[in-house]
Amino acid sequence: MFPRTDATMTFKYPCDRILELQDIMQEDQMHNPDMLDHNGEPCLLVIKNGNTTGLTIGRATGIFSFVREYFLNGTHQTSMEWAILPYDNKSGVFAAPGDSGSIIADAHGHIGGLLTGGAGNMESSDITYATPFFWLLQRIKNNGFPDAHLYPVVA
Repeated sequence: MFPRTDATMTFKYPCDRILELQDIMQEDQMHNPDMLDHNGEPCLLVIKNGNTTGLTIGRATGIFSFVREYFLNGTHQTSMEWAILPYDNKSGVFAAPGDSGSIIADAHGHIGGLLTGGAGNMESSDITYATPFFWLLQRIKNNGFPDAHLYPVVA
């Protein structure tokens, strides 16, 4: 998760091998990552543990697409997709059929998105799509669950 040998590593590998998810990745962080890859280019490395592919590391893009589906009754549905690529050309696919619904997070345990699908013909050049969690949580709150939250609230 930290490809640069000259960078300070803040990630602490959990003793129990379970990364605690503890916050939501904000949109600005997704567009402007503060990590550099081995070439010194800005990048956002993410992980997921899917039902089919298990634990994989990917490279998230700062690109979001809006997808609109129109129905015959005049209604429509809008969703947002976030593109994630494999870590490199040797790492294999980031996700495969059966991984849908997996949470995608950064090395700090910040939830970035919910895996929704993918595209591509070759294992080495797949694209995985996720709904950004900051976008999804706001829609959940606006559609009948205003008190929805990720963590237990102690009163």
